[in-house]
Amino acid sequence: SRQDTSYKMIRPMTAQDIPVLLVLGAEMHKESRYANLDFDPQKLWQLGETMLGNPEAWLALVVERDGDIIGFCCGYVAPHFFGNELTSGDLAIYVVPEHRGGTIGARLVKKYTAWCEAQGVREPLLGVSAGITPDRTGQLYERLGYTEKYTIYKKPIFVI
Repeated sequence: SRQDTSYKMIRPMTAQDIPVLLVLGAEMHKESRYANLDFDPQKLWQLGETMLGNPEAWLALVVERDGDIIGFCCGYVAPHFFGNELTSGDLAIYVVPEHRGGTIGARLVKKYTAWCEAQGVREPLLGVSAGITPDRTGQLYERLGYTEKYTIYKKPIFVI
């Protein structure tokens, strides 16, 4: 039998992956707390190109299984607004529902953490703001050495 790593490969995103990632991004958007906000594929396409053009500041990984992309991780590093040390954040770590529960999420977080360390980030940050399986995601992050430190509050404003 094949081992987990033999048929699930994490690799850098390429320009050819962007159309598929737009489809997965739309699925993630529908599943998230942000489903009530607009989704702009053209804007995301431009973000993908920005990521590819700035690998020191942006991380863009895909998970491929048997030729299909089944997940992705997008993150960034930038100087703190109050000083020169680097901070980081994830825009999204996403695995399609039928492939959750295995090692893919943990492997993506480990790749993100290693990339942050290589960029000089001393305290990488991860969020659970999309609200997709927040308890399970938080438990995974804690198992990987992250601790919950911040809370985000949200208030919808309705335009008439």
